[in-house]
Amino acid sequence: MKFIALKTNVKKIVLTAIGLIGGGYAIYKGINKEPSKYSLEWIKGLSDDQWATECEIVQNQFRNPELDTAFRENCHRILGLFDKVKSARDWAGKTPQGPVYHREHGLGLYKPD
Repeated sequence: MKFIALKTNVKKIVLTAIGLIGGGYAIYKGINKEPSKYSLEWIKGLSDDQWATECEIVQNQFRNPELDTAFRENCHRILGLFDKVKSARDWAGKTPQGPVYHREHGLGLYKPD
């Protein structure tokens, strides 16, 4: 009877230790972690000059026909993130609106003079 109780106690201790180690590792990886490169958080942290440089690198990779399609599709997704950040910086809380031109054929139709 003593052996069975000792066995269950050891099992509980081992499982608790594994849980604590696993939880500690997850907390260690989650705290003070820099965002991964080309993630939205990483792109938001770039200065304007860094943004332009990194965006150009991704554009050149996207335009390279020698690279495989899956990689180029990922570059396209990343370029969308760059555009999202650039738009947020440019508009800075304002509501985007297009130009309003009233011409003879309707509102909003652009006709250069």
